[in-house]
Amino acid sequence: MTAIRPARDELLALAAAMRPDWQPRDLAGALAAAANNGWTWPRAFLATARLLADPDAVPRDLLAEIASPLERNARPLSPAANARHAAEAKAALDDSLRRPA
Repeated sequence: MTAIRPARDELLALAAAMRPDWQPRDLAGALAAAANNGWTWPRAFLATARLLADPDAVPRDLLAEIASPLERNARPLSPAANARHAAEAKAALDDSLRRPA
């Protein structure tokens, strides 16, 4: 069995390439908090990878997940996500009101 080794610096470099809108120190701090709270490297890596792929995510979302480990999506929705969901709900409501009873 091959040991999984932490690759914090490489993950930070990947994050900088993928998410130039993120401050590197914010993610570094969140990864340190994860380690200080007993998260294994694979768990921290997977949580970070999920956030990197979410266009509305920010590094502090990892901190929220650390604080509320039982809630996978403990962070509130971003304003963009709220607006998108509201528009979808309004469209569905409008469609339902247009249908004959």
